Amino acid sequence: MRKAITFLIIPLLLAAILGSALAMWYDTLKIKATINTGDVDIHFGERIRTFEEEHNKSWVANCTAIYVEVEDEDKDNPYGNNDIDVYVVIDNAYPSYMCKVQDLDIFNSGTVPVKFKVMSVKAGMLGSPTMYECVRKVDSSGRTIFECDANGDYEFDVNLWGCFTTLEGYQLDPGNSTSLTFESHIKQGAPENSTIIIQVRIAAIQWNEYK
Repeated sequence: MRKAITFLIIPLLLAAILGSALAMWYDTLKIKATINTGDVDIHFGERIRTFEEEHNKSWVANCTAIYVEVEDEDKDNPYGNNDIDVYVVIDNAYPSYMCKVQDLDIFNSGTVPVKFKVMSVKAGMLGSPTMYECVRKVDSSGRTIFECDANGDYEFDVNLWGCFTTLEGYQLDPGNSTSLTFESHIKQGAPENSTIIIQVRIAAIQWNEYK
């Protein structure tokens, strides 16, 4: 009798185990995320002012600076939307003449902190396809300057300095602003009766990716 009971119970247990493998109860936990991304948005203010070292002859040379809108200026950058540039023009320049552009306000109107990086400082001649990288130096007073050879004759034609050189690594938080200056000095090597083009490119990079 014991053997019959034993053999009867074993098939019943097997049926119970197989039944649980074929049909089981379960519940599900889900995680749903909504992510709203911020934006990097840097722009110039409205103030702009120039100062000239005229050597007591204010009528000889003239320096002007204005804001200019450039459509799709940074077209290779899918995230940048700043199409306003500072355009500086110096007419009838001569060696030792200096023009200082000041009160250039920069605002962070985005939602992400940024750090600035001076990407390039170049010089060239109007009509020439070649732009030469200016050489970054530190003078005896510890000031950072850029020496520029615009025509490739191995003589520096213009040097540049100002607060724009100290922007490197500076962090600007959302809602805040800073200001900079841009100074250009004509050197003895500058070619006569020519037009020199200077191009300074500064990037505002999200602060945690600055290197």
